[in-house]
Amino acid sequence: MSGTVIRAGEPHTIRTRGITLLRSGHREIRRLKRANHTPSIHGNKVWNSSFLIMDHLTRRKVSADEHMMDIGCGWGPLSIFAAKRFGCRVTAVDADPDVFPYLDLHAQINKVQITRQQDRFEKLTKKRLADVDIIAGADICFWDELTPVLFNLIRRGLRSGVKQVIIADPGRSPFYALAEKCENAGMDARVVERRTKTPKSLSADLLIINN
Repeated sequence: MSGTVIRAGEPHTIRTRGITLLRSGHREIRRLKRANHTPSIHGNKVWNSSFLIMDHLTRRKVSADEHMMDIGCGWGPLSIFAAKRFGCRVTAVDADPDVFPYLDLHAQINKVQITRQQDRFEKLTKKRLADVDIIAGADICFWDELTPVLFNLIRRGLRSGVKQVIIADPGRSPFYALAEKCENAGMDARVVERRTKTPKSLSADLLIINN
């Protein structure tokens, strides 16, 4: 992987928002798969909702001295974007260690440094969240049992001083249950629909919670 160069126009690549991402058919991704790095918790591609969070972060104007935690990071497109665009500190968290070779590959080709952290959402304690400014996660609320887990994580984050939480989802029922739970708990939470035409036409709902 060291010294991997991705040429302009190379097949199975996505160039968008100042970063380069690889599709599952790319030669380097196939090489990792042959090496038995097989993510098991849906960390098997670049999830589209990531792009809508990228656009939100651009509007928000993240500063270089902020610390963003990308939860359920998968291959790390959101982490890569934040580190490259804003120069901020980024911690990429996932329960599945097999996603990290894909994260490392993307960090290397985009020339950014990302801190990796293997943890389940339940293990992200208030102490671990104490220096985090932004929590972001794309396509992470896909099972009913994740709704209370993410709610408790959001609550811990807010109590630890996290400034903003952004969760993006294409419209699954556990996501809307999470949004309702946050609103009913009195959090400053709202759901907004976002659309983009790059790298293709897509939409997602963003749950945005301010502290």
